[in-house]
Amino acid sequence: MNKLITIGVLALVIFVSALAMPSVASAQYTGCYYHAQQGCIGNSLYWLDSCGNMQDLAQYCPNGCNNNSCNNNCSYHSYESCQGNNLYWYDSCGNQQDLAQSCQSGCSNNACSYNGYSNNYNYNSYNYNSYNYNSNSNNYNNNSSSCTYHAYKLCSGNSVYWYDSCDNKQDLFSSCTIGQACQYGQCAAYVQPAPIQPYNNYVAHYRTACYGNSLYWYDSLGAASGLYKNCGADSTCKTNVCVANAPVVTPTPTPVPVKISCGNGFCEPNSGETITNCPNDCKINTTPAVSTISVSFFAKQDASSTQWQKAAQVGSNGQVLFMISLLNNSTTQIDNVNVSANIPSEISSLGNLQINGVSVAGDIITGINVGSIAPSTTKLVNFEGKTQTISTASAKQAIASSNGQTDNVSLDFSPSQPVAAVVAAVVAAPATTGFLGFLKRWYIWILAGLVLVLLFVVVFRRLSSTV
Repeated sequence: MNKLITIGVLALVIFVSALAMPSVASAQYTGCYYHAQQGCIGNSLYWLDSCGNMQDLAQYCPNGCNNNSCNNNCSYHSYESCQGNNLYWYDSCGNQQDLAQSCQSGCSNNACSYNGYSNNYNYNSYNYNSYNYNSNSNNYNNNSSSCTYHAYKLCSGNSVYWYDSCDNKQDLFSSCTIGQACQYGQCAAYVQPAPIQPYNNYVAHYRTACYGNSLYWYDSLGAASGLYKNCGADSTCKTNVCVANAPVVTPTPTPVPVKISCGNGFCEPNSGETITNCPNDCKINTTPAVSTISVSFFAKQDASSTQWQKAAQVGSNGQVLFMISLLNNSTTQIDNVNVSANIPSEISSLGNLQINGVSVAGDIITGINVGSIAPSTTKLVNFEGKTQTISTASAKQAIASSNGQTDNVSLDFSPSQPVAAVVAAVVAAPATTGFLGFLKRWYIWILAGLVLVLLFVVVFRRLSSTV
C-alpha cells in the first residue's frame, strides 16, 4: 500500500512539472527569433535575436570587432558545404566553421539529402505558405519521409532560408541587400535597433581611462576592453582625457660682448680676430702645407687574435680582417681626412666597415671620409674581406692610401692553404738562447741518454770481472 502511495505521489509531481515546463514550440516562437543577427560587444561577436536582445557568443575576434563583424579578411558564414554526412559553415577563405545542419539522409551538392534527393532539387510546382508552416496543396512525402520539404522560411544571419516541417534548415531563399535586415523570415528595411541592454548588468564600454599615453575602454568589471583614442605626440593623457601639450618656448640667448685680445700670439676667429685687426696674431702661412698623416696597413685572419701582421696567407672560402691606422704627426688638427684601399680581386666581398669600432656606411674601395684627426691622435679603420674558390696560387698586395701617403699588406693566395694560416712577416719570434735553449733541444737529451747507457755497461762489466 505504501509503495502505491509513493508511486502515485511521484506520478503527480511529474505531471505537475510537465504542465509547468514550456514546450519547445512555445519557447521558440515568442515573437523574437533566435540567432536573427550578430552584433559587436567589446572584442567579441554575439548572437542577437530579432528583437535585439543579446544571446550567446558567436565568435571571439582577436583583431577586434567592427561593423558587426570581426576585423579580418575572411567573411564569417560565407557559404555551406558538405563534410561527411553533415553540412558545415565555411568562411570566404575556405576555413571550416561551426555545424550548419546534421543531415539524417546524407549530404550532397552542399545540401542535405532527403531519401536520395538533394535540397537543391527544384520544386517550383509546389506552392508553400511562408508563415503558417503548412503546405497549401502537396506535401513532399517521397514514400517514407515524414518531413515536409520547404515548409516555412526563417532568418539565418541576414539571409532567408527554407526549413522543412521537422525544423531542419534547407537551401537559401534570398539574401538581404544593403539597407535591409532579415526579420520574421523576410527581408525588410533596416531600422536601427534600440541599444542592447547589458547582459547580466555587464557593460563592455563602461568608462575610459589613461594607460600610457592613450585612452582605453574599460568594462564594468574593470578590465580593459579596447583602445578608445591615442593621444599622439602633441598631447598627454591626464585625468582620463587627452590634454594638448604646452608649446615649447626657446629663450633667445643674450649676446655676449666679444672681447678681442690681440697680441697673445694666437689667432682667435671666434673672438673676432682677423688679419685686419690682429695682423700679428693672424699671420698668413705662406709655407706649402705638407701632409703629416702616417698610414699603416695590417691584416689578420683570426678574429680572436690581438696580433696584426704585414702579410697573410689566404685560402679558398677564407676570411681576412684588415686594419688601417691613420696617425696625425703634426701639432695641428687635420680636417676632412679621406682613406681608401686597393684590394686584390681574389677577395670578392668586403663588409663590416668601422671607424674606431663604430659601424659606418661607405665603400673603402672608392674611399671614405673619417673626419678630423687631432694632433698626435690615431684613427683606426677596420673592415673584413672574404674569398671564394681560389684555383691558382698567387702573391699580391693590398694598398691603403690617405692624403698622399700609402702602405701595403702582402697577401699569398693558395688553393690548399688552411683558412686559419697567417704568416708573421714583420714581427718574428725571437730565437731562444742560453741554457733554456739548450734544454729545449731534444736531440741533445737523446745523446746524453746514450752516453749514460754506455757508461753503465762498461762499469757493470768491470765490476762483474772483479767479482
